[in-house]
Amino acid sequence: MYVGTNSGKVSAWDTRHNTCFMHWEADTSEIGIVVCHAGRLLTGSEGRNLRLCFDEALDMGIVGTSAGTLWYINWGERTSIRLVSGHMNKVNGISMCGPDFLATGADDGSLRVWSIKDREQNLQFQVRDQACTCLTFAPHKQEGTTLTTVSNLEEVPVVAHQTLENRTLPPVAAGYSDGTVRMFDINKVEMVLKMHPHAVSVTAISFSSDGRMILSGGSDGLVAVSSPTTGMTVRIINDHKGAPITNIDVTYTQDQDLGITAPQLWLATSVDRRVSVWSADWSKDFCELVDWLTFPAPAFTPEGAVISKKDQGLYGHLPPSLARFSSEEPDLIVYCGYGMEKELKFYSLSQRKVVRTAALTHWSTCLDVAATSPLIAVGANERLMKLMDYYEGSFQDYIGHNDSVHCVKFSPDSKHLITTSHSEIFIWEVTV
Repeated sequence: MYVGTNSGKVSAWDTRHNTCFMHWEADTSEIGIVVCHAGRLLTGSEGRNLRLCFDEALDMGIVGTSAGTLWYINWGERTSIRLVSGHMNKVNGISMCGPDFLATGADDGSLRVWSIKDREQNLQFQVRDQACTCLTFAPHKQEGTTLTTVSNLEEVPVVAHQTLENRTLPPVAAGYSDGTVRMFDINKVEMVLKMHPHAVSVTAISFSSDGRMILSGGSDGLVAVSSPTTGMTVRIINDHKGAPITNIDVTYTQDQDLGITAPQLWLATSVDRRVSVWSADWSKDFCELVDWLTFPAPAFTPEGAVISKKDQGLYGHLPPSLARFSSEEPDLIVYCGYGMEKELKFYSLSQRKVVRTAALTHWSTCLDVAATSPLIAVGANERLMKLMDYYEGSFQDYIGHNDSVHCVKFSPDSKHLITTSHSEIFIWEVTV
């Protein structure tokens, strides 16, 4: 027996056992008529829609859901197989775990983990009534088990060492529009930690270089430093207060001649074109400001509207301010944002000045620097992804997106580049 409802849903009932074994959304308005004959089902709604569903044997079907998933259903065996998965809402963040796995977060509150090789969704975490605004994997430690083999068949004993790869994935932390940060264990498929370090939406998030802390920035400009083991917020940084945080990046100081003894560096960028650079040693609860960057810009938007300092809403109409540590030259920070010219700026931490620039043809919406190759990826509102040579500034534009490119991310081995355009995810193979 089929039953239509005033919300547009149709349910199928087993009259022998008086149970509903399936239901689906057939329309968006009240269903006023349901006619079933010879494996065909016709529904009519107040929206003046007639919809015909048919299956001669009623033993199988394809069902699409509002979550962006297509399922193959075997009604007789009551089993299902997921065919295709994808985001239905805007993708807000990307994070990579090694060369094999990708995590994405979207406006519908979903956090999905994908296999790069198979292009398939492996698992999904869902938070209702909240948007997943940003996410990050914990640092991936390439640890393994060493297998030692001793052979006494020869005159001299032979010892062989073999390292077995550890396939355990690190946790992923995600920020949400209600100000919460949640940490998920991919291996156990469960949420292991929820904390509330912000009173407003979380706009940027990153683990520290050693994984001891989670750095998160909010739309009010506050940066919170929280412990992923205890869930407690140990430090609040208010230097950017009043200007939403656009990105957070981390690195090790390595052998840089900066006069810094702490082993780690991290930076935070806000929409008002300010970048703060910090040194840290989280094992000693040490964190201090080492540099403060401010980049000039015209007093009007690209469209010509005058920018008022009191109108914070105008920042949303400006190209975002973004900064990344350089992997090619550890002394440099790569910056892009609204300014006098469309360009990338390369700022030297040791010289305390911009040492060179690279011209752009469009205002950038997102930025990433490859870890193992001299490449920079830049996205634009014009539906272009630009791949630039780090040293020469030459570039190649790539098309194919149906909307603004708002996320770009290189894989750790720089062999893949992930881009997003609204709900679409593109995986590019990079050959240098």
